[in-house]
Amino acid sequence: MPAPYHSIEDRLNRYLTGLTNALDVPELQSRVALYGYTPDKLNQMLTQRQQAFDLYLAQKTEYSEQHAATAAFEQAWKTAHETYMRLVRLGRILFRDDHAVFVKLTLNEERKRTFSGWLAQANTFFSNLLSDQNALAKYDQYNTPPNAINAAKVLVDVAEQANIIQAKETGEAQQATKERDGKMDALDSAMSEFYALAELACEDAPELLEMLDR
Repeated sequence: MPAPYHSIEDRLNRYLTGLTNALDVPELQSRVALYGYTPDKLNQMLTQRQQAFDLYLAQKTEYSEQHAATAAFEQAWKTAHETYMRLVRLGRILFRDDHAVFVKLTLNEERKRTFSGWLAQANTFFSNLLSDQNALAKYDQYNTPPNAINAAKVLVDVAEQANIIQAKETGEAQQATKERDGKMDALDSAMSEFYALAELACEDAPELLEMLDR
């Protein structure tokens, strides 16, 4: 029977060896054929194994893409946050005596820790700041012109897009895992039965059983 502690990759390699030998070694083939494992049946199982292998590779690819998207998102968020927080800290100094602007720019609020909360705060800050010419002029007096503020807003937009991509890649990776696991469950079950019947067919020929790489 397939050992559950073997990795998926190891099981797939063992299945390929066992099914190929059952198909190609005449004496072994004739024995397992007595229990229904004809060349056609074995070829069908090899196809099933190949499908599982393809899904295994696809799942690895999807998770690699997810990891890359996560790293890109985290870096984009970090970069945007650092630039944004410089503007927040400067604004808290510039508008400390202007309560209306202080509140309008959310300078009175603690920064949110979740990305969704952070994004909402950042968008409110930039939207209100970029629409307030007096506030922009105040920043400009301290080496922070409107083009620098717009550039900081672009970084927030980049982080938002990176988050969208990461969510998409995460969903695709999870779906790929579900499809791989479903195919592997069916293959493991089929191979378990195959090994059990092959043991009956070859109980007097242990050397043939070795070829199945159980």
